[in-house]
Amino acid sequence: MQVFIPLARSIDRFAATTYSSRSTRAGLPSSMRECPRCERCYEDEVAVCPDDQAKTKNTLPGTTLLNARYRLEKRLGRGAMGQVYLARDENLITRRVAVKTIRPDVLSDEDLQEGEAIARFEREARTAASVQHPNVIGVTDFGKSEEGVFFLVMEFVDGESLYQLLRREGTIPVQRALMLLRQTCAGVEAAHDEGILHRDLKPANIFIVQRKKKDGSPLVGDDIVKVGDFGLAKIINQSLAGATSGAGPASRGILGTPEYMAPEQMHSGAVLDARADVYALGAIAYHMLGGRPPFTGEIMQIFAQKLTQETPALNTLRSDIPAPVEKAVMHALSKEADGRPASVADWFHEFDQAVGNTSLQEEEKGETRVVVMAPPGAEVYVDDERHGSVGRSGRLILTSIPPGQHVLRIAHAGDKDDERVIEIRSDAEEQIIQAQFKSGATSGLSPSKGGSLGSVSGIQIKTPGIVACTKCGSRFAAGAKFCGRCGNTVFQTVVEGPDVSKTPPQRIAPSPSLNLPSLRGASNNIRCTRCGVDQPAGTKFCGKCGASLGGSQIAWSAPRPVEVVCPRCGVSYPSGTKFCGRCGRTL
Repeated sequence: MQVFIPLARSIDRFAATTYSSRSTRAGLPSSMRECPRCERCYEDEVAVCPDDQAKTKNTLPGTTLLNARYRLEKRLGRGAMGQVYLARDENLITRRVAVKTIRPDVLSDEDLQEGEAIARFEREARTAASVQHPNVIGVTDFGKSEEGVFFLVMEFVDGESLYQLLRREGTIPVQRALMLLRQTCAGVEAAHDEGILHRDLKPANIFIVQRKKKDGSPLVGDDIVKVGDFGLAKIINQSLAGATSGAGPASRGILGTPEYMAPEQMHSGAVLDARADVYALGAIAYHMLGGRPPFTGEIMQIFAQKLTQETPALNTLRSDIPAPVEKAVMHALSKEADGRPASVADWFHEFDQAVGNTSLQEEEKGETRVVVMAPPGAEVYVDDERHGSVGRSGRLILTSIPPGQHVLRIAHAGDKDDERVIEIRSDAEEQIIQAQFKSGATSGLSPSKGGSLGSVSGIQIKTPGIVACTKCGSRFAAGAKFCGRCGNTVFQTVVEGPDVSKTPPQRIAPSPSLNLPSLRGASNNIRCTRCGVDQPAGTKFCGKCGASLGGSQIAWSAPRPVEVVCPRCGVSYPSGTKFCGRCGRTL
């Protein structure tokens, strides 16, 4: 199929940081508006969404008709480079496309003369459009609107991403991973033949489309895999070469995704080849089979691990992976580029042979086995029924979950609950689900949130404030979940946390004894040996972490969250639940 790319009119002068727009009524510039709830696009005069009555917000300059051809209908997503919209081609009314708008500041480069950056954008967009393959999302048009909006027009794919699939199922069978990787590798190899590296391969850029008839019913056959954002990483990377070190969080969406990046991508000015994409494919295969990427944590911790450590063996996460399959995956994840296969085709051939030699071992059926990986002390609920807490191993094995879809909720103190719909398969293979918590913004790197590359001196750190129990008046550090004296769960703030950015950290000597003078702070306070918080004399349990303060030996376990129990069927639920999910009785 011939790709039409209108290039008769060259893109005009490059605006580095701001958009321009035409004037409309009352001399004000026109601007497209979006509904923050349904994310539909409207003209400037629509102040309230007619569907859900929410106030619309200005987003892009101009109208919903981009470049006099593409009618923007709804925002599909947003990222570090810009936003993606569902649009309709006005020249071909029945054709839907995906339009990615690119922020002007992403393309700017002070080292380039005027016009050079946009010329490079044109050149790279043409190159991306040259990749024509059934497993690649094609680029069909690009340009700059009269209002100064840079955009790329791509094939619209109506399906789910591999990220969504893995979030729902955790891990997938080896044979299914082979099917998905076969098509993914075919698309990547086609781009390599055109001299294009992806540089940002990850589950979110791989889309799975189910074959369907005109009536919407599924067709017989394997799903179709499409690899997206080809060429975009190259466009953005080259535009920002040498600008702002790529080691910080701001570059996460520009230089790649740290969890799947090859170690050599983290070196400034490194020359990359196909083996960088081979590493990313190996990391994706590792995630498919192991339930999480090879390295996780804060961005700087991932960088340090990849540059200094070997990849953890896949069998440390999942015990039923055949050894030849694990060997093929680990081969792609070699820290040194010379230790990996030279091309994507070579690696997939190795992986395909490894799976083929072990396929006969995967026909057995048996009891489902789900492994939930989360921080110690996290509570696991399935369909609002508690199934236990995660121990020191960092995992909880569930064997009594029937096949089908269930609501999984993982609760951990200090983090927002990870709640999602999971799908339990009927095969006997392990499914591994990694908890993904979204914590609030922190003021520095800490070992509990991924570790630190060095001292955090100079970073402003605040200690918790002081709260008092509303029943007995005992005082605790802010964040206490229950009173260590009376068990009350309601507190009121007494003192806000002071700034102690210049206060040296206190070193607490570990000891099994809780009655030693060295563990007592000022005014005969008792200091918890687990979290280091001082508690008033006579306190039996730490109000911060729940550790016992009265015995000579620490036997700490994570406290159970406050629960309510249905008096009819005896099922326990988290605090705040209004109705029993099993019998419907009011709690």
